[in-house]
Amino acid sequence: MAYLLLVTSEMPQWEIPEGLVRFAHALVESDNFRSWFYRLETLSERDRGAAFLDMARHIADEDRDLAVTAFKLRDPEIYEAVLAAVRARVDEASRPT
Repeated sequence: MAYLLLVTSEMPQWEIPEGLVRFAHALVESDNFRSWFYRLETLSERDRGAAFLDMARHIADEDRDLAVTAFKLRDPEIYEAVLAAVRARVDEASRPT
C-alpha cells in the first residue's frame, strides 16, 4: 500500500492511505482539478465538509475508493494536510532546476 507522509508544524506526522495519495497526485497533475480544490478553501469548514459528503454520495456507486477519499476530506485537518502537500509539490515542480 502506498503512503504519503504529511508533516506540518502544527500537527503530527500522518500516514495517508493510498486513496488520498492518488487524489493528491491527481491534484498536482491537473490544473483544473487543483483549481477546484483550492477554491474549496474559501468555504467554511462546514460547507466544505458538506461538499465532500455530497461528492462521496454521488460517486459511491461508481468509485468506492474515491468516495471514501472524499468522505475523509471532510475532516478539516486532513483537507489542510492534503492542501499543504499539494501546494508544496506544485511549488517544487515549478521551481527552475
